Parts: sequence; structure tokens; C-alpha cells
Amino acid sequence: MFKWSHGEQYAWCKSLTDWTKQYNSWINTPGESSNEISSIFFDYEIVFGEKKIEEAIENIIFTNVHNNTLFFDFLGNDALRKNAPLSFFKKFIVEEEGINKDKFDIKTRALMPLIDGARLFALSYNIRNVNNTYLRFKQLAITDSKNVEIYLNCAEAFLILSKFRALEGLNNDNSGQFINLQELTKVEKENLKNALAPMKELEELIKTKFQLTQFS
Repeated sequence: MFKWSHGEQYAWCKSLTDWTKQYNSWINTPGESSNEISSIFFDYEIVFGEKKIEEAIENIIFTNVHNNTLFFDFLGNDALRKNAPLSFFKKFIVEEEGINKDKFDIKTRALMPLIDGARLFALSYNIRNVNNTYLRFKQLAITDSKNVEIYLNCAEAFLILSKFRALEGLNNDNSGQFINLQELTKVEKENLKNALAPMKELEELIKTKFQLTQFS
């Protein structure tokens, strides 16, 4: 049995044959049989069972993604499709209606773009056994030294944004996804805004490296 990070709670028991078919489908026919949550299934860890199953799935993934332009085109565009955190005038974009009206969705607008970007580059650079976003960025800084500053900035941003979400959750006994900006001090708002800055650099790096076309 496996569990996945950064998504809802999914825990499926499948045979290795089933997993092989599923990952082959997600990777080789992206956009056809894939659904919008399929990317989170590349952030997994075994909960219990035989380690060789996890190793086999990892081999399936990295064998299929190698030089797979179509897959990275799909994943890259998906990473860039998240809602922007700030407006043109650098103001927080908040929810316009519903129970979270006027709150900032830190999960969708801030954390998920970093999570998706780290996953995309980790798969591209064949980084195995690292499914944590912060550690992925740290490893990327070693692997792709030309862009070390971008990766390290993203790693730090992820920690800061995760802390904001954790504190929101602890203070309000919820998931911490929606930040009440009115409860933040001026300094806290500025720190939150600064933590969003590396996302733009990461976005440009994705566009440059993967030359996104088909799914744009």
C-alpha cells in the first residue's frame, strides 16, 4: 500500500501489473486518460508491503519519462496553469465568493506551483528516492548548478509558505489552506509576499527548459 503527498488521501492496493498499466497510461498518453490529480501520484512512499514493488514502480516511471517530450510538455503546462498569487499591481488575489471570501488560497496559489515545479524537474533530472518538495529543490541545486540560486530560493519559499499554512491551521483548527490576510501584521504580509517571488523565476525556467508547445 502507498500514500501520496500534497493531495487528498489516496491509498490504493493494486498489483504490480495494474500499477504498470496505470503509470504507462499517465506518462505515455497524457491528457487522454489522465485526470487532473494524476500528477500527485508521482509523489509517493510505501506504507507497508514489499520494498521491491516501490522500486519496480520507480523503474516504470523513470524508464517511461526518459526523453518523453510529450509527457513533460503536459506536466510543464499543468504546472504553469495554477492561479496566480498576486495581481499585476502586486496585491494578493483572494477568493471572491463563498465561505472563504477575501481569504488567500495558499495551497493552490502558492504551494502547489512549487510542488509541481519541483516534481517536474526532479523527474526530468532522474532524481530518485526524493519525493519531498523541499529536498527535491535542494537536490536540484546540486544537480543543475547553473540554476542553483533559483532552486535554493524555491526551497526556502516552500518552507516559509508551509509555515504560514501550518500556523493558520493550528490557530483555526483546519487545513490552513485559506489565509485570513486581515489577521496578519504588515511585516507578515510582506514576508508572505516575498516568499512568492521565486515562483516567477521557476515559471520562466520551466518555459525555457521544456519549450512548451502542444498543451499550451
